[in-house]
Amino acid sequence: MTKLLPPTRLRDPGDLIAAVPHLLGFHPSDSIVVLVAQDHDVAMAVRVDLPPPGVPNRVARQLTAPLARCRGSDAVVVVVGGGSGDPPEDLPHAGLVDEVDDALLAADVPLLVAVWTRATAKGERWFDYHDVGTSGTVPDPSSTALAAASAADGHVTYASREAMGELLTPDPPEALSRRTALLNRLSADSPPAGSAPAGSAVNGSAADPATVPARHRELIHAEVVRAATRKRPLTDEEVADLAHALSNPVTRDASLAYCVGELAGSAEVLWTELTRACPAPERAEPASLLAFCAYAKGLGSLAALALDRAEEAHPGHRLTELLRAALDFGLPPDQLRGLAERVAETDWSTPPTTPTPP
Repeated sequence: MTKLLPPTRLRDPGDLIAAVPHLLGFHPSDSIVVLVAQDHDVAMAVRVDLPPPGVPNRVARQLTAPLARCRGSDAVVVVVGGGSGDPPEDLPHAGLVDEVDDALLAADVPLLVAVWTRATAKGERWFDYHDVGTSGTVPDPSSTALAAASAADGHVTYASREAMGELLTPDPPEALSRRTALLNRLSADSPPAGSAPAGSAVNGSAADPATVPARHRELIHAEVVRAATRKRPLTDEEVADLAHALSNPVTRDASLAYCVGELAGSAEVLWTELTRACPAPERAEPASLLAFCAYAKGLGSLAALALDRAEEAHPGHRLTELLRAALDFGLPPDQLRGLAERVAETDWSTPPTTPTPP
């Protein structure tokens, strides 16, 4: 799921196909994408892998489940790859497109047009599933108004989903091992609030689990601000200090405030680096913050990849589960931004007061 932020008008299927990489954050392959159009603008994009031939699939449900809030809008289906067929009469995955068409109709998001293309690159041919003979070419995705708007907004469009995923590849095992040892020492000297799962490098609880320690607030704020201009990677000690601070669930939750506002870009840089640099299970904390940050900006694909990293590091991680459910349901990014704004208004330095019973 993603949301088109700039109000860019898209005229025909070729324009829509050229927009897909910027809406998703990468050039998809062997994928089916549903674009939801409102007043000729794209409001949402949902992508899933094409199923292997003959394998039962839930593609139609996966694509239409997030569209419950889009009733009355129009949908465009773009199939990328998945075979060559014999265009224009015989296009790959025509049966799947029919299934998605039925599911969209049931969701009250009628299908406007469905097209197939081999790839989302300049000059590729596209063909209409339901109007044989109607075809065209894809304009250069890097030269569109949407590409310029996306770049100006600080978004990067990757060559593939795998290339985007490499952004979050964990650091080498020897580096992670050094940081685990540092975390063990920090845990012994100053246990964080809350408890970590068995086998974690961080265990124990603090005296007041309902507040954010001042040293944690100051550390995270300073590193978020510094991330925008820092020219070197974090040291092992800096990674361990930040991971230790974020292992306090209250500190982690308070850090959601950085996912919106003027420091959001800098915070995204820091959460991304920590997702690579932190050992498991502590990696789940910055990865979930990165997912929240990406989701709030409408970057659903990056959010999903960050959630994958968080789930690998800490199965059953509560914030990760909540964000995954929101992503699967298609919760609008605006609602997450509103949550982060409320977090920013909260005083995390004092415990919440308990009302006195009458």
